[in-house]
Amino acid sequence: MLYKTIPEILKLFAHLLCKLLGQPSVSNLETQLHDKYVQIQQLEEQERALYRVISKIRASLELEKIFRTATKETCKLLRIERIAVYRFDENWGGEFVSEFEFAEPGWDDVDTLGKNTVWNDSYLQEHQGGRYRNNETLVVSDVYAIGLSQCHLEILEQFHIRAYATAPIFVGKKLWGVLAAYQHSQPHEWKKLEIQFLSQIATQLGFAVKQAEFLAQAEQKAAELHKANEQQDILFNLVAEIRESLNLETLFKTTAREIRKALRTDRVSIFRFYPESNYTSGEFVSENVLPEYDSTIAIKVMDDCFGEKYAVAYHQGRIQVLSDIYQAGLKDCHLQLLEQFQIKAQIVVPLMKGKTLWGLLCVHQCRCSREWKTPEIQFIRQLAAQFNVALEHSELLEQSRSQAHQLAQANHALELANSQLEKLSKLDGLTKIANRHCFDEFLEQEWVRLGRTENYLSLVLFDIDYFKGYNDSYGHLAGDECLIQVARAAQAVLKRPTDLLARYGGEEFIVILPNTNELGAIKVTKLIQKSIQQLKIPHKNQNNFQSFLTVSLGVAIHKPTAKSSPQDLINAADKALYKAKEQGRNRWVCAAKL
Repeated sequence: MLYKTIPEILKLFAHLLCKLLGQPSVSNLETQLHDKYVQIQQLEEQERALYRVISKIRASLELEKIFRTATKETCKLLRIERIAVYRFDENWGGEFVSEFEFAEPGWDDVDTLGKNTVWNDSYLQEHQGGRYRNNETLVVSDVYAIGLSQCHLEILEQFHIRAYATAPIFVGKKLWGVLAAYQHSQPHEWKKLEIQFLSQIATQLGFAVKQAEFLAQAEQKAAELHKANEQQDILFNLVAEIRESLNLETLFKTTAREIRKALRTDRVSIFRFYPESNYTSGEFVSENVLPEYDSTIAIKVMDDCFGEKYAVAYHQGRIQVLSDIYQAGLKDCHLQLLEQFQIKAQIVVPLMKGKTLWGLLCVHQCRCSREWKTPEIQFIRQLAAQFNVALEHSELLEQSRSQAHQLAQANHALELANSQLEKLSKLDGLTKIANRHCFDEFLEQEWVRLGRTENYLSLVLFDIDYFKGYNDSYGHLAGDECLIQVARAAQAVLKRPTDLLARYGGEEFIVILPNTNELGAIKVTKLIQKSIQQLKIPHKNQNNFQSFLTVSLGVAIHKPTAKSSPQDLINAADKALYKAKEQGRNRWVCAAKL
């Protein structure tokens, strides 16, 4: 007895229901679902392959390696038999690049598109890239089914091409080439995802070519910069030698050697005209030449036409640049002269001594013709300009050195005088100790320094008791002498080079004591007071105060901070001095710490 299982009955029921409702059957839906699943898998596989290609493109700087990787990955993923790269030339013809091609086994020994096969398509040439200029792809599933001309078919048959898909490769906005996928054995129905992947790979290859172009440009610029720097170094060294040397023969040899080395040329010679020849004759006085070429040294050259036709132009700064002597339209006599020295290309620059055409700087290429570059010509021109200076001033260089030596001596004397003047500007004219200006600068400097180290700074401010009375009794000359003696006595107390005694004004003096706490400051204060008392300078007009001259002193101690200022310290010392006077003079008072 026939029977069906419940799942089969349900499936049959669902099929009938879909049919009644006009919807796709379950089987169709399953098939569609499976197709979608396969499509998603293919898309994921393509994305992984694309990621691998992009990663390798970014990791590599070698264009051949990038293309080989990309063509191989594309060939494997699309499961086709060959991937090739076609590169356009300037005339919109082109060739297949063998280094960039990949073919599956069995097809790699067939007549390939490689070996840089030239394939000039008249349509592409006529339309300058045709559809590819518009970033369009071309897809052919079977070359025999699209109505191609017989000549076109014969070309495709030559390479066993049955189906193909192509995508343009753009480098920036320029159409560079075409990425082509080929099937040899049979027709091939190209899927949308396959064409999309081919286009994506072509886009990434365009980026790779652009990257390679940027790298090549950077390397070329780096090489040019290196060469320019090398030439500038040689120029700098030569200029230094030219300006320092008195020996012209040494200059000739050095210049010829360094120019030939810098330009990598075959010979560099220096030619000098005979003074009375009117530029019709002369000889080569120095050269640097490769061993395989003849020397020009001491060869006498007679050229009547140079004096008549070319001397004036060279006198005005003309430079002759010949890339190929046989393409320069020279006269036979001139050509024979150049052939005598095996010259194929040359640069000739005038050498001037003042306003006189002294000679010629000649750069020769003997092996073959040569396209001289603008920086090379400029380099030779710069050297010739410096050489002209040497020719004109070589006999005066020794005199210049003597003058320079004298100038150096004068500068040294001036520096000493300025130094002495600066010292005098900081001294008090009478006592020869520091003046108020010097005190202000030094106090500010020490304030900043000790503020960083958090150390003490002390001031001792003192003045002579009843000094006005002293002047009235003994006269101003005696008063000046008194100030001098007081300054000397106080200065003798200070033993450290960092301590400073200054005349603060009139009969007032001030002492700066860096790195000195209260105990040290009081000790110095007492010594100053005692030292001045020991002078025993008579002073009878002190209101019967003392019979000898005395001083009153105020002391202030502080650690400099950002919240206080040097003036605060001065004010504190001044107040302490005022208290000492209030208390009867001839004494010291220490201010409270700030």
